[in-house]
Amino acid sequence: MKLFKTTFLFGLVIALSPCLAAEKTSHKDKLKALTQLMAARQYVQAYELASTMTDRFEGEQNFDFALGLSAVESQHYDQALFAFERLLFQHPTESRYRLEFARTHFYLRNLERAEKEFKKVLKQKPPKAVRKNVNLFLDQIAVLKRSVEPAFIASVDFATGYDSNINSATSDKELPKEELIFPVDIELSDDSRETASPYWSTLAGLYYVRPLTKIAHFDGRLIVSKKENSETEVYNLDTAMAEAAYSVNTGPFRWRAGGRYQHVLLNSEHLLDSQSGLGQVQWFLPGDYSIALGGTYGETLYVDNPASNLTQQQYSFLFSSPANWTVTFLYGDDTASKSEGDYNGKTYQGLDFRSNHLWGQRTSGYWGVNMINSRHKAINQSLFSKRRQELASTLSAGWRYSILSSLTFRNDYSYTNTDSSLEANSFQRFKVEFGLTYSHQ
Repeated sequence: MKLFKTTFLFGLVIALSPCLAAEKTSHKDKLKALTQLMAARQYVQAYELASTMTDRFEGEQNFDFALGLSAVESQHYDQALFAFERLLFQHPTESRYRLEFARTHFYLRNLERAEKEFKKVLKQKPPKAVRKNVNLFLDQIAVLKRSVEPAFIASVDFATGYDSNINSATSDKELPKEELIFPVDIELSDDSRETASPYWSTLAGLYYVRPLTKIAHFDGRLIVSKKENSETEVYNLDTAMAEAAYSVNTGPFRWRAGGRYQHVLLNSEHLLDSQSGLGQVQWFLPGDYSIALGGTYGETLYVDNPASNLTQQQYSFLFSSPANWTVTFLYGDDTASKSEGDYNGKTYQGLDFRSNHLWGQRTSGYWGVNMINSRHKAINQSLFSKRRQELASTLSAGWRYSILSSLTFRNDYSYTNTDSSLEANSFQRFKVEFGLTYSHQ
């Protein structure tokens, strides 16, 4: 019996040998053909051939380079990114692979990432011809950052998350009589107290930019969003925002002026409308630093409570560094349109810091700190004996993973602490959100 099994297996190997040899020869022929196409710079044909060979050769150094280079030269940039990512993972010091990886990001107009990768190539001290080529790309990036190309971008975002305090309310069950015009404590209803809830949200956006002259362009955007909470419908929110602006570049300065309109529904009922004019000047400094001064002026109109209508103005100063961090200083003033609503008016000052980082080939992260100090202009004499004044501090962080150049997974975390002179307005809030964003240009 043992002799029979041995004889059978030997015969099977002999029978299959021509097939295995033919398959091996076929693979060798394909590799030879791919090498010849690459040498002849026939990149379109090379990419078409390489695409049929990925199951067999993906992960092999020479094949991945041929696949990546033919992909980028034939404008299949997502596929090129995959190939060069594999190569850089195994060979992180190979400057040619990083150069092609940077070039692919440049063609995808991922300018920040391309710039970082090109600078990494320069740090590896490549030959003079390579340095010259890299510097040409860096010069183009600097020009593109300040110029505008026609674009129409559509994006959709789907998210789910958890909010520990969807109504930004106190966790206390009562308002203390020490703050009130009444001699007793007032018990708060459930809707007026801290409410936690899971939620889901959707957002769709359209962005359009078009050059008008060599130094001027028009841009417009439309964003609609919807958020629904699982625990209660009271704080479901729907918003629509439209913005249009005209920009002019004069040397190192970019001037922008436009208008914005926002429409808000709370629990499917019309809550408010706001409209404002906006302006900004950005100054591009040597070394990739920039300074921006901005301002907005407008009004917010509440449908069911005209006494809460506000005239609003806000001014900002922003400083941005090439190390991918920005710091912004804010000043704002809200003035009630009617004297009986003076307690809704306030002045505020704020500071915002945000830092962005790249982790690996597809992952980026950020963290930020925001602080706003506000003081209301009058006491709400129908309820309180004190004027409202508060400090709101928010810590935020998150990361992004690019599944494709057009598809990104994200998650975001934030913690807010608001310390108010009124217990009713003191609260803490924690949010976590996971989302998927698709954009198409």
